[in-house]
Amino acid sequence: MQYSIPPPSSGGIILSYQCSNRCRHCLYACSPRWKAWMTEEMLDSVFSQLSEHRRFLTGIHIAGGEPLLNPALVMETIRKAKIYRIPIDYVETNAFWCWNDEKTESVFRKLTDTGLCRILISVSPFHLEFIPMDRVHRAVSIAGKIFGIQNVYIYTQYFLQQFNEIDPYQPLPLEDYLEASGYERAAMAFATEYALVPNGRAALELDGLYQHLPAEHFFGGTCEKELLNPHHIHIDPYGNYIPGLCAGLSLGDAACLKHLFEPQNFQDRPVIERLLEGGVETLYKWAVSSFGFKPRLEGYIAKCQLCLGIRRFLHRQSTKWSELQPDMFYEELETPVTRLCAVPESSE
Repeated sequence: MQYSIPPPSSGGIILSYQCSNRCRHCLYACSPRWKAWMTEEMLDSVFSQLSEHRRFLTGIHIAGGEPLLNPALVMETIRKAKIYRIPIDYVETNAFWCWNDEKTESVFRKLTDTGLCRILISVSPFHLEFIPMDRVHRAVSIAGKIFGIQNVYIYTQYFLQQFNEIDPYQPLPLEDYLEASGYERAAMAFATEYALVPNGRAALELDGLYQHLPAEHFFGGTCEKELLNPHHIHIDPYGNYIPGLCAGLSLGDAACLKHLFEPQNFQDRPVIERLLEGGVETLYKWAVSSFGFKPRLEGYIAKCQLCLGIRRFLHRQSTKWSELQPDMFYEELETPVTRLCAVPESSE
């Protein structure tokens, strides 16, 4: 059966998976270990092709990793986007670099001078393990003066308000946050306020906070909606065209968008083919019968976690899967940050 990938209506350019942090929730398994950055040649190639489909495009954001580890490339990305008439929504940052007023103001002013109109600042218990709140408060305050407070997105306001009373000069271990907040309350906030995605590092590091169910519970339906949704796609520095929130899964080469958007059957990408045809159930049964996959005895918290478990298993068998990319995403997940215990009896 043939499927058509529609041109994107919105999305992000992942300039690098390199980050100052190694957060336990990270969908893309970012960390300081990643080294590659998107080349200017790749930017030109992607933007020139996206410009042919910009009638569908509401905006692109500049993401990471932490893109402002490389502010010069961020500014060049903004300049190239203007040349190709690609609308830029915002640049994401975790504010780790905002250790004094002068540096913070200098970087933000250079971004506005280049043409950036909006900034997104990450605030969560996961970032707080690495970044004290004085840097976040500085970023929010100075960005508000430079961009205008209406153009400063806080992700999320819920946690920004929650952290107002803590020591602004010290990071806070996630275990301490969970103890203070309460496991059930924190788990609910992660799901509802932060929209935690049970994929990437979160699927491994945070699954102890949620109820587990057998693999069969997640059978039924396909993943066509998730894989072919034109909203919020990502293009990474290796040229992988990533659907929605399906980290570690590439639909194809973003340097060849014309070919990518043509009807295709995905027979050369059997993981995607099975997810499109029968969802995680078909992928699961194929992995069991053809490769000997065995589900976890403790079960899974969501179908995305089950899918990731199967994909990690397949990647261990061989790195020759063109759709299981980038390779280092899977390599990063082999080294846990730390495992959280199940919710303590006393908190239930």
